[in-house]
Amino acid sequence: MLLLLMLQVRGLAYDLPDGRPLVEGMDLDLPRGRNLLLAGAVGTGRGHLLKVLAGTERPRAGEVKIAGIPVWPGEGALGLAGRVRMGFAFPAGGLLSNLSLVDNVALPLRFLGLPRAEVARRVGEALARLGLESVADLRPHAVSAAARKHANLARVLALDPELILLDGPLEGLDATDRDLALGLISGWALDSGRTLLLAMEGRDLPPGPEFQTLDLHAPHSPSEPS
Repeated sequence: MLLLLMLQVRGLAYDLPDGRPLVEGMDLDLPRGRNLLLAGAVGTGRGHLLKVLAGTERPRAGEVKIAGIPVWPGEGALGLAGRVRMGFAFPAGGLLSNLSLVDNVALPLRFLGLPRAEVARRVGEALARLGLESVADLRPHAVSAAARKHANLARVLALDPELILLDGPLEGLDATDRDLALGLISGWALDSGRTLLLAMEGRDLPPGPEFQTLDLHAPHSPSEPS
């Protein structure tokens, strides 16, 4: 059976900001509905590689395609706008400081031109799922780091994306917040209609779903699902 690829990488080369090579000549095929783990601790470059695959950082060489659409060489994530539903959550930034959490979650949906009632429904459900109703009207600086992390996940959830990219989504969370985020991530990973790219330490993987793994401590050839 022919598997349609969500992510295709050929000959990828990328250097970290300090000049050290992270990957050189990397090839990767990830079918739709499958999951990829970029395994590594903070500082291994996993977040940079995730951004390259997402089209927000440019590689030194190589090709990246998402759903058959050229990302590199090309316009990066801009070339995917309106063509692939993508949701991102990175550790730093992501939320606009002058907007409340509810407006941060709603903003991408408004850009899509969804009806006001649909935006309100999706945002309300996402905030409730992440336990953010009590702080929804506050701005990012007025809430905890965990709430900001959950707000980024809520924005992804509200978008209902087909491709999800998360960097360190569990880091810095206490047991309760961690379980909340892990339940959501596990659901995405088990959903055959979504493709999930996770950058995190392998020991933090949600139990159950299969992940193709790229170990950033080892030579860079992706493993079989584990």
